[in-house]
Amino acid sequence: MIEKIRVPRKVYNELMMINREVHYSTDYPLAVKKAEDNGFIHAEEWLKHNEDLYRRGFARGFEPAD
Repeated sequence: MIEKIRVPRKVYNELMMINREVHYSTDYPLAVKKAEDNGFIHAEEWLKHNEDLYRRGFARGFEPAD
């Protein structure tokens, strides 16, 4: 079984909203822009520091760590 990427719950909630509008893992810059435009500060910070994890999580899925 492929493990999902664990992220803080606040990040998870915001990523779920962002990923409704992002369709490919290569759209990482779009994900960051969506976070900035929507005021999703938790996801924005996490995305800026975890590009590789985002790309893996996009394919595998995310789950809240807490």
